[in-house]
Amino acid sequence: MKIGVDIDGTIKKTQEAAVHCFNDELNRSVRCEDVKEFHLDRAFGLTPQQGRKLWRKLEAKIYSLGVPLENAASVLQDLRQQGHEIYFITARPELPKVSQVTEEWLIQHGFPYDGDNLYMGAQDKAKVAKQLGVNLFFEDAPKHLDRLLEAGVPTVVMDAVYNRQYEGRLPRITGWDEAYEWIERQKTVMAGEAGMDEKRWS
Repeated sequence: MKIGVDIDGTIKKTQEAAVHCFNDELNRSVRCEDVKEFHLDRAFGLTPQQGRKLWRKLEAKIYSLGVPLENAASVLQDLRQQGHEIYFITARPELPKVSQVTEEWLIQHGFPYDGDNLYMGAQDKAKVAKQLGVNLFFEDAPKHLDRLLEAGVPTVVMDAVYNRQYEGRLPRITGWDEAYEWIERQKTVMAGEAGMDEKRWS
């Protein structure tokens, strides 16, 4: 099976790192639990334009900090050893510094990154997933969940404070140990579809 995996908020606690960096830059003391939305703007009293500008300034630092979600690396390594193909698909800009930081972080924390399975600048993750033939995608951001759902890409939501009001009908996990169940379910769905195809042509 081909598995698509987002990075920020899905395998990495990026928002915690971002809150830390914003606090340092603005001399503030905002707590992670105070941030209820995907973007930090409102929690820090910034306009969307100010928030984007500060994010771009701190982007490489934010991406270099932060720890993986619990068991994310070990589960994905295990899935690769089982024969699944893992693709890291992120909207992070494909800039030299950001790409380098991303690659180094994946390697440092033991993720199954092989130099060819990272796709940066994926503003339309559904399109990339379709091109790669991804069978199951793990994502946290509502904007990307919408596109994946519309495109018919089987998707699992990684639970986060900012996506708990998401109305799309998608399965949800709160930790990577729960991913196995949905991978097995998708394998069953795929096997059933393959059987139907065989019947159509027999």
